[in-house]
Amino acid sequence: MRSTLPFTLHNCFAVARDEAEIQSLLNNDIYKFLMLDFILAHPEYRKIEVKWKMKVRNKDIHLANVIPESALREQLDAAKALPGLSQADISYLRGMVTNTGKPLLNEQTLMFLKDFHLPDYHLEADNKDGYDLTFTGPWETSIMWEILGLKIINTLYLYHYTKKAKLTPSEFNGIMTKVFGRLYDDIDVVKSHQNVTFSEFGTRRSASTDIHRMVLEILNSELPEQCIGTSNVMLAKEFWQNNPRGTNAHELRMIPTAMVDEPQEIIDTMYRIDREWMKHNPELAILLPDTFGTSFYLQHAPDDIIQWHIGMRIDSKNPLIAVPEYVNWLIGHGQDPKTKLVIPSDGLDAQSLVDITQKCSSQVGILTGGWGTNLTNNTKGTMPINKEIFGPFWSFSVVIKPEAVYRPGRGWVSTVKLSDNPTKATGSDERVNLFKKTFGVEGMEAQEVSV
Repeated sequence: MRSTLPFTLHNCFAVARDEAEIQSLLNNDIYKFLMLDFILAHPEYRKIEVKWKMKVRNKDIHLANVIPESALREQLDAAKALPGLSQADISYLRGMVTNTGKPLLNEQTLMFLKDFHLPDYHLEADNKDGYDLTFTGPWETSIMWEILGLKIINTLYLYHYTKKAKLTPSEFNGIMTKVFGRLYDDIDVVKSHQNVTFSEFGTRRSASTDIHRMVLEILNSELPEQCIGTSNVMLAKEFWQNNPRGTNAHELRMIPTAMVDEPQEIIDTMYRIDREWMKHNPELAILLPDTFGTSFYLQHAPDDIIQWHIGMRIDSKNPLIAVPEYVNWLIGHGQDPKTKLVIPSDGLDAQSLVDITQKCSSQVGILTGGWGTNLTNNTKGTMPINKEIFGPFWSFSVVIKPEAVYRPGRGWVSTVKLSDNPTKATGSDERVNLFKKTFGVEGMEAQEVSV
């Protein structure tokens, strides 16, 4: 007898229907396409060989105890077998334009995506009940694995956890009822503060594409003026929304800075990338300064970057500290904060988004959130306690970051991300120490990582 319950494994997980989780390359964040466009326009960045590695930050998450290796390989293989984008998808991307009518992506990027294929992956069990998962290939192709790989990991973890815990259909329905009850509670909080706006940034750790789609449909219906878009290209296309929302990510600075060794060269490379990005995408000239520390970045920023950037995305620094720091920096350099955009985007929930907006929005021109995991995978504490026996059932902190670049004559060299939250730092001890000596640690504060 087919279940009549509103939430079933079948309608929440593609794998329950023997389908691939990733059925389109567009099921990805827009910033991957924007960065690809930038890379292809700069020959010096093409063909850089990059190794990406999955890292689970939560010590109590043991993927191999939950996700069968065969199931993980099956989903990764399905993604790898995807053909390039269809003509319909290419036409959609071609139709994305900036506010001035300029195409968002160059034609050479569209032609590149038409015949695109993901590079290979390497997967094996480690000795800690986890998986060693890496992706290696030229930057312009390996760039796409990050979000797709994370989506597969998060979805398979939740799906196979429910199977191993032997949940009844009623118990699973109860979990999802709690998840969506939380969503409606969050919506009520946001509705009560009409000046609060946000973009949905939850692709990478969504519970599944099916659940992500349900969440976005509800947001579009309940908060049509306050949810101003999604970062997911496929869902923006499905829902006939405006351009997907996003700019760039830390990898844009991590990879080129791994190609040099002298401290001043590292600093100059960081600023050069941002300068080139701003020239390539003047309407997306939004700083992401926490790659190697926000305080250093702002204190040493060149005049042209100060003058021509349009705003800042706050990732790992407390926005209640970062916004005043940014505002004071702008004023000190003769810039009007009321002309700038600020995007808090790390670990937001409804109340923190409201608090940040209420306390900081009057200081800048526009403050709008990037709300991610706590929208599309708000599962913590929903599993019946007697069933949660394989570790936490929730949206754990997992990342896929560039681990190293290949330098001819030198071999593999570690990439580095320092972050304003040292708990998120990545890289070999040798390179991290070099970057700490180069950038210092001012303004950095260790915080627990939840997403």
